Amino acid sequence: MEQILPDNWAFMLFALIFSITCAQMLVVYVLADSSKPPAGLGLYTVFFMASLLGWIALTLQQYADLQMAVNVPAVMIILNSYILFMAAGQRAGLSRGRTALGGVCLVACLCVFFLPPGRMFIVQGIAVALFFAGTGLVCAWRGWHFRNIGDAIIASASAMMVLALPVAIYFSMVEASRARGEMVALGVHCASYALVVIGFLASVVIEYQQHLSNLATLDPLTRLLNRRGLEDTLKITMAQAARRSLPTSAIMVDIDHFKQVNDSFGPEVGDHVLRQVADVINRLCRSSDVVARTGGEEFLLILPETELDSARVLAERIRQTIGQRPLLVDFQRIAVTVSLGVASIVGPINLDELSQEADRAMYLAKRGGRNRVASVEHRPIHLTTAAR
Repeated sequence: MEQILPDNWAFMLFALIFSITCAQMLVVYVLADSSKPPAGLGLYTVFFMASLLGWIALTLQQYADLQMAVNVPAVMIILNSYILFMAAGQRAGLSRGRTALGGVCLVACLCVFFLPPGRMFIVQGIAVALFFAGTGLVCAWRGWHFRNIGDAIIASASAMMVLALPVAIYFSMVEASRARGEMVALGVHCASYALVVIGFLASVVIEYQQHLSNLATLDPLTRLLNRRGLEDTLKITMAQAARRSLPTSAIMVDIDHFKQVNDSFGPEVGDHVLRQVADVINRLCRSSDVVARTGGEEFLLILPETELDSARVLAERIRQTIGQRPLLVDFQRIAVTVSLGVASIVGPINLDELSQEADRAMYLAKRGGRNRVASVEHRPIHLTTAAR
């Protein structure tokens, strides 16, 4: 490539890229030691290191009077763009297009041995624009799906590359000014690289914050809400119930003889039982219902705008569905049953009192023989017997 920037600008640019890469690598090093490294961390690390090597090769070729047999910077730019596409795909959990674009990358890199610098610049621009277009689509999908602005920043950097590289190719082909085209390409590469670094860091920070939030409000085994998540979720529901004097019901679910399952078959089987019960409850509840795991084998359901009789119907459906699905472990069928307590209140909700009433009803079901639904209200207690 021809000299396209004054010497002092070039070395200032290299120093900036070197500083950004070193800072990024320090962050990557710290993240690699975490208990749950971010998805795509390995390939993004390769991308940052390859970018630095590419800038070193470009600086040496232009300002160190180093003659290279092939256009190493062009090859590095092509490879690095493809690595970025793979890193974005790995982070998003997508693998489509890798093989096809890998073939494009191989062909574009081999062209450096056969094409003169002018035509190689055009091939390089087309290949890089294609890879960045794929990266932009993947990051835009991930940014929208996970509501992560960091991925949106990377998508914006990709869009900038896709729009600017045709301009650089235009200057090189139509106006026969390869130096001007290279200057445009270099400028957009610098800007996009900085945005990719910022976007990756922002994406990781946002993801980490979401992870911490999930740890505080979600049960890691069943992915249901915990007690804190339940209280946070119900704030609006409780305010509406108090303002409009709406009925609210609660169902407490407890797995029968769960300790015996753990002692006889091990904690892994016990975890499987908990997940199975959680799945059944989630499937049978409405989208407006709130489900939480509040104890070792206890689940609490809060049903907005639901009267006691309707809550009892749902509780009976849950009991029957779980009882009809024995767990198969080592060719042995393990019967799983639950006892459920139902309580209801109209108007202002005291979550502690409502859950305690449901818990009291659940213990009544336990004392009545288990695998039952019991309800508590201001009138006499109702107790159903299990279908035999």
